[in-house]
Amino acid sequence: MAAPQWRISTDRSEAARVALAAGADQLHLDFGGAHRGPLLSDPGELRAAEAIAGDIPVPVLAVNHVNDIGLAHEHGVANPAAVALLERALDCARRLGVRVLHVPGFRRSLPVTDALRAGTADALRVLCRQAAAAGLTLAYESPLGPADSLALARSVDHPALRLVLDTGNLLDAGEDPLRFAGLVGAAGLLLPDLHVKDPAHATDGVGPTPGTVFDALPGLLRHSGARSVLVENDYHHSPTRLRTDIALCRTAVGLSHAKEER
Repeated sequence: MAAPQWRISTDRSEAARVALAAGADQLHLDFGGAHRGPLLSDPGELRAAEAIAGDIPVPVLAVNHVNDIGLAHEHGVANPAAVALLERALDCARRLGVRVLHVPGFRRSLPVTDALRAGTADALRVLCRQAAAAGLTLAYESPLGPADSLALARSVDHPALRLVLDTGNLLDAGEDPLRFAGLVGAAGLLLPDLHVKDPAHATDGVGPTPGTVFDALPGLLRHSGARSVLVENDYHHSPTRLRTDIALCRTAVGLSHAKEER
């Protein structure tokens, strides 16, 4: 069970303390930037992150700041500023010994047009080559459904790329996480690390009930072959919710295993 530093605190050391106290097995770190805290490329911040990795395993480095910059330009090419940021993050990932660099595609990086998707693929292709050379996986997440996600991944055409399943983001986009797991998994492109959180928006005029997304998790775990789960609700003001979410995930894992053994 993994906890997301960016959903706990911009202070990475504080986030690690909270994650360990809540029972997390792993901590996913954020590269920082803008309102997300200092950039990890700062030597002092990187040294502190290396110390954190000695206390709790850090398998993933996320670069959420790319959502503020934009992965691609409107005319269908990669945004050099975003690529440069991701290259700096990749260097930090090497130093930390993480196995996955997580690249999100939201807000200014949202691939809403054919040209932006082409530019996104261009950026991911460049980063995949560098990630592969470092022995890392490049994990891409967006609200695209399985067909569009697979089309984008196939245009990148690199074995280092995997697609992220995030329950809340898919549900907010009107997509079925179980269907995403089936189709993307069948293509061999699903990252075996699930992101689980409540949808942010109402469905049919009814607001989401906190925690109900975990009810479907046992089936999702069985269909996805996941090796880990990242709980990703907002824990900035509710660290007790983090402990609850981790406990719900552990229960779901037990239920999924029990079903498999029948």
